[in-house]
Amino acid sequence: MAENVVSVIPARKGSKGIPRKNIRELNGKPLIAHAIEASKNTSEIDHTVLTTDSDEIAQIGREYGADEIIHRPKELATDEVPLAPVIQHAYAESEGNFEYVLCFQPTVPLITHTSVEEGIQQGLQTDSDSVIYIRDSTHQYWKKTNGEYNSVSADRKNRQMMEPIYEEIGVFLSHRSIVEDGRRICDSPSFYEVDRREGIDIDTYEDWKIAESVLQRKQLVYRLIGNGNTGTGHVYRGITLADHIFEHDVLFAVEKKDELAIDKLAESNYAYRVFEGEQAILEYIRTDVPDVVVNDVLDTSVEYMQSLAELDSRIVNFEDLGVGSKYADAIINALYEHSTPPENHYFGSEYFCLRSEFRYATPLEEIPSVERIMISFGGTDENDLTAKALRALSALNEEYEIDVVLGLGYTERDHLDTIIEKFSSPGRISVSQNINSMAKHMEQADLLITSNGRTLYEAASLNLPMISIAQNAREQKHPFAHISRGVLSLGHANYVSEENLQAAVEDYCSNREQREMMRNELSTHDIANGIERIKKIMFEEANEN
Repeated sequence: MAENVVSVIPARKGSKGIPRKNIRELNGKPLIAHAIEASKNTSEIDHTVLTTDSDEIAQIGREYGADEIIHRPKELATDEVPLAPVIQHAYAESEGNFEYVLCFQPTVPLITHTSVEEGIQQGLQTDSDSVIYIRDSTHQYWKKTNGEYNSVSADRKNRQMMEPIYEEIGVFLSHRSIVEDGRRICDSPSFYEVDRREGIDIDTYEDWKIAESVLQRKQLVYRLIGNGNTGTGHVYRGITLADHIFEHDVLFAVEKKDELAIDKLAESNYAYRVFEGEQAILEYIRTDVPDVVVNDVLDTSVEYMQSLAELDSRIVNFEDLGVGSKYADAIINALYEHSTPPENHYFGSEYFCLRSEFRYATPLEEIPSVERIMISFGGTDENDLTAKALRALSALNEEYEIDVVLGLGYTERDHLDTIIEKFSSPGRISVSQNINSMAKHMEQADLLITSNGRTLYEAASLNLPMISIAQNAREQKHPFAHISRGVLSLGHANYVSEENLQAAVEDYCSNREQREMMRNELSTHDIANGIERIKKIMFEEANEN
């Protein structure tokens, strides 16, 4: 099969739609250079020919390694001349004697040498006289005949249910006999389908911008966790970031044990893969090294991070306080702050990833009185602070609407019912789990009792004052949980009694001045723009902390 194929790249100087199109730089190199490089990198192609009427294009062709430059006569360089005689002339003038001719138009710069090669192999193996490279273009089309519009499709269906419709791209393979006969393709060609991105054919400025955007896309592998112990905060952050990353490709990597994360990723429709463990994720990353690897898994080990550091990827970790963090290119930690952070560390509320439901919710403008108290400790609530908060509220003299939102990992639901029965008006208490919108619940609250996790920032984005309790020593390091930030922190769960919590709630409910002070302080924090800051860090656009 070797030494059978000559690639002919037609590139004239008279482009009208995009003037001087063939020599303009697309993502840092002339348009024709993309076709030349793909042709030269295709093992099935033995000879690459550039046919042109331009000395400038010819020079670029030589610089990028075209094997032969053929001068195209003026009569074959006009707008009216079809491609068949151009390829016929180039083949007749070229050096060598080849069985097949590949027409490779430079307007298809995204097609890979792998796809070019597979299409050629298909033609050679099936003894087809022609192979047309195509891409899926299935849509509802209408054609105009005698002044009337008629649907191409027989009936109205969703695009996914329609019979496929394909369009040619600017690449086709034909036997020499077809080319010598002055034809582009035979009467019964075979077809090779490429990915829609690869098949982008540049005719307009809009096509150009799309092609350049695709060439600049980076590959990101986002590893995250989500189970009964860690809750869903990590997976929600990953999905929220993916919602704002249109210009790059994101693949989520998750271990089989993280069932909550798998469920949420499945609902999101984002691409994800499930692995047996950390080593399997590493092996996958090594097979096709991405531009960026994100670890949203809390603390990392030296062994894992050293293995990643050996690859040519940018490594960005979230909330990593482990010994492996020193091998990351950037550490982002919204939950903890540092007065003098290292150059590649980004701390504090300005790097919080706020979910869309909070970005479009309505913040509190005033709290004249307290009517509704919300309790939410998320995850598994390891110290069952939900029960402690309910017992504390049951001792209040005033009656309030109480909205309890349980984390997906919480398993003591039946135990709560016995506490609720002791309230004088148990009907004023609602308990929810696996809710659709946390923001909707917060919008209706006048006070939130919660832990020192991400919920602090979500409530802060709505100017909702909080009384917080740290579940563990890690949470106790969260500096945002401070009255100067609009959060009344009671300390570590082991040292907060029901009486402490009851007194804090009573003070808050009876003191409007305190409520307004806390609400006003919360309104001063710029939390909504954290996603854009994170994106810049992930894709190396940040120059300063």
